[in-house]
Parts: sequence; C-alpha cells; structure tokens
Amino acid sequence: MEALRDKLKWLMGIRVAVVTLTLGVLIYFQIGKSTQSIPAYYGLIVATYLLTILYGVLIKRVERLALFAYIQIGVDILFETALVALTGGVESPFSLLYIMSITAASALLSRPGGLAAASVAGILYGAIVDVQYYRSTYEMFPLLSLPRVTDLPVPEIFYNLSINVLGFLMVGYLSGMLAERLASKVRDLAELQEIHRFILESIDSGVFTTDSEGRLTSFNKKAELVMGYAKAEVRSRFWWDVFGWPDYARDRFPVATLPGGIEEVSARKDGQRILLGMNLSTLYDEQGIPIGMVGVFQDISLQKKMEEENRRRQWLAKIGEMSAGMAHEIRNPLAALSGSMQVLRKELQPSDDNRLLMDLALRETERLSGIVSDFLQYARPRPLNLKEGDVNELVNDTVCMLEQTPEYGGRITFVRHLAQGSVLGLLDPDQMRQACLNIGLNACQAMPAGGTLTVSTHQAAAGGGRVDNESVEIVFEDTGQGIPRDHRDKIFDPFFTTKEEGTGLGLSVVHRIMEDHRGRVQVESKPGAGTCVRLTLPAAGGTGT
Repeated sequence: MEALRDKLKWLMGIRVAVVTLTLGVLIYFQIGKSTQSIPAYYGLIVATYLLTILYGVLIKRVERLALFAYIQIGVDILFETALVALTGGVESPFSLLYIMSITAASALLSRPGGLAAASVAGILYGAIVDVQYYRSTYEMFPLLSLPRVTDLPVPEIFYNLSINVLGFLMVGYLSGMLAERLASKVRDLAELQEIHRFILESIDSGVFTTDSEGRLTSFNKKAELVMGYAKAEVRSRFWWDVFGWPDYARDRFPVATLPGGIEEVSARKDGQRILLGMNLSTLYDEQGIPIGMVGVFQDISLQKKMEEENRRRQWLAKIGEMSAGMAHEIRNPLAALSGSMQVLRKELQPSDDNRLLMDLALRETERLSGIVSDFLQYARPRPLNLKEGDVNELVNDTVCMLEQTPEYGGRITFVRHLAQGSVLGLLDPDQMRQACLNIGLNACQAMPAGGTLTVSTHQAAAGGGRVDNESVEIVFEDTGQGIPRDHRDKIFDPFFTTKEEGTGLGLSVVHRIMEDHRGRVQVESKPGAGTCVRLTLPAAGGTGT
C-alpha cells in the first residue's frame, strides 16, 4: 500500500516536469508562427497543475489507491490525446507520450494496468484517425473537427494506425511483464534483507560491519545491548572509537592486517569497563579487493570471571587436599600436647606464674585445635544426606541457640518472621544448621554494641514478583556495622577475616554448603546500616535454582 502511494507521488512529479517541458517548448516555437493553439497549450498546463495539486491533497486520504492510479493514468491519456489532436493528429510526433503513460501504468498496476492503458490509448488514437479521415464528428461537434487528411493515402493512414496501436499493446505487455519481474525481484530482495536482518538480530553475539575506511555501517541489537549505544549513534563512526580500542587497530587498518581474535577491555557508553572477545573478518568484493570488515563480539567478563573462579577452586581444592592431610597430622600431636599439659598441671602443682603460663598454653592449644577442626570441616566435607526438612524448624533451633549464648542473649534482640505452616526444603539438616549458625554468629559479632537480628523464611520470589514454588529462602538481616565495599568480593575467600580472633572459614563453609545444595548465597550490605544475607535452596520436590 505505502509502496504504491510512493510511486504515485513520483508519477505526479514526473507528470508536471514532462508537461511543463513539452508544452513550454511548443509555446516557444509557436510564437511568431501561429497563435491559434497557444491558449489551448496554456489550458493544458494549468489543468495539469491544478490536477496535480488535487492529487496531492487526495493521495493522503484515499484508501483505494489502485482505483486512484487508474483514474490518474486515464486522465493522463486524455490529456495526451488532446495534445496529439492539437499538434496535427495522425501526423503529430507527440503520440509517443502515450508510451510514457502505458509504462507508468505497468509500473504502478503491473501487466493488467499496462494492457488497459494501451487499449485506451489505442482506442483514442483510432478516434483521432476517424475524426481526421472521415470527419465524422464535424456536423455534431464542429469544435472537435481536425484538419482533414488529404495528402496521405489510405493504406498509409491505416498502416500508421496499426503500427501505433500494436506498439501500444506491445509496450503494455512487455513493460507489464518487466514490472512484474522487477516486483518479484524486489520482493525476493526484501525477503532476503528481512531474513538477513532476522539472522543478525537473532544471533546471541554483537555483530557490526564497516566500510573500507573502518566506519560502521551496521550494528545489531545485541551489539547495542552490550555497548549501550543505539544504532543511529554509531553509524559512520570509526569502529575503534566506539569500542575504545587501542591505537594499534587504527594503525593496522585496513582490516587485512588485523588479527582474527582479540580480547581487550572496552568501555560502554555509560563508562562501565567490560572485557570483549572479538573475531574480525575481512569483506571482499568479486575482484578480491577488501571493501570492509565484519566483527563478531561478546562480553566475556562473566566468562573470564567464572574461569578464574574455577581455577581458584581447583587450586583451593589441591591446597585443601594437601592441607587437610597436614591438619590431620597436626591434630593428633595437639591432642597429646593438651592432655599432657593438663596432667602436668595437676601433678606438678606449679606456682601461680607457671599455672598462668600453663593455662595460656592450654587455651592456645584448644584454639589451634578449633582452627584445625574448622579447616578439616571446610577441606573435607562429609557427603550430603539430603532429605525433606522444615526450614522453619531449622531456623528456630538456630535462633534459640544464639539467644541462649550469654555473650549475645543480653544485648541483641532476635526477631523471627517465619512463614505460616511448613516451609519444606531439600537439605542436609546438620550442614544447613551449621550454615545458619555461622551466619547468625557473624551477624551477632557485627553488632558489638547491640542491635537487632531479624530472621525470616518464605518461598523465593521469581521474576516479575511471582512466587517460585521450586525454591525457599532464609534471610538474616542485622543492624550492625556493615561490610566495607572493598571487602565484599573477599568475604567468601578462605581465611579472609577482619576480626582479631577467627579463622576466616565461617562464610567459606556457608558458601560451600550452599553450592553443595545447588543453592546460592547473596549478600547485601551498607556500611554503618547493616547486612542482609539471603540463602536460597531447592524446595522439597523442586528442581532447584
């Protein structure tokens, strides 16, 4: 519909140009010779302009554009017939103008339109011959009478008529056929372009193309999403400027000299630094001359982070295996040392100073034994014993243990917000109880001056505010000191601690336990305002997160 409307607009412009040029030339050459036909020429020009203005007003409102096109072509043929009649009829050179209207009809309305225009043009041209030769309309319409053809023989007149009419029909047929083929090619090209666009937009990678100078010519949706730029913002910009690439990209252009694979840090539009992995390929024309480049890239920041995390885990696993053996060997001498120290303390009856030294040695031995036990628990976790368990019951037991701890029970307020009924999760009760206790102890230790620890349970929230029946959550919220920003990425690292006393393994154990449960642990914290720790684990009968 819109394509036909655009074609009609082009037709209106071409019509005005042709009529102005043709009739202007006629008026110029008629001045000084015969002025009889000049008013008629002026009338045709004015009528053409007025009709064009009318067409321009109506084309925005008309819905039946095909009928509108037929009307315009028909009026054009009538105007051409008038011009032919005014310039000699059968002997007029302007009969060729019919061909323009026939061709326009084919372009607008395909082969049926072209043949219809050719038929009308043939009929009207035949009418001119009839009027000139037989003077059949003279008695009824004197104004329509044309100069009688006297100097041309009858065969030549009808030969001229036949040639013109057959020419009109042949032009209508051939131009219509060409118009249909062209329309088919245009449709095929449009479909191919649409498929190309769909493929580019569906690729889960950023894709861009450049010209031979390195200026961007295309930028797909994924590229917009990764880099934060709209397509219009990057068009005609150098690709290395958009990606913030090193100067070597500019220096080594054309693309034939660029490496295929690149990993470089790039900057998004908002300034965020990301790591891009990019593959570059040169585009060649049929002669093998480089005409541009295509680049396919992805944000590999998360991938690299996961790879680094995996390497870290593998390294920690190896260290853990070695260290666990060492810890086991240390544990036995520590037990012997502690037992011997207790026996000597009773048997020797040492002085007060020696007794204080022996007490100190016993405390440090016990502390060292506790460190070794914690480490063995982290490095050599026992196999999971997964079963259906009530999360509410587990949380309630943990809070009761904390409330009964003299160090915390008097200065910290414990608040429970437990879901109604049973919240069943697929868990190892002992390990999850250990995880909850570690988080609770951390929260209490973060409130040395007192505060409030709120523990809640509920079904996990899925996207869009929906309830995810496949997961359950345990949430610990404290009003403590919070975690500094530069420490948040380290809190799950083994042996990382900001406390004077402590092994730094508590949260590492929690992280491992949640991974073993195919769950996750999330931490949100504001320095000076408190910390929220969210444990998510599979619900009983669910598939997990």
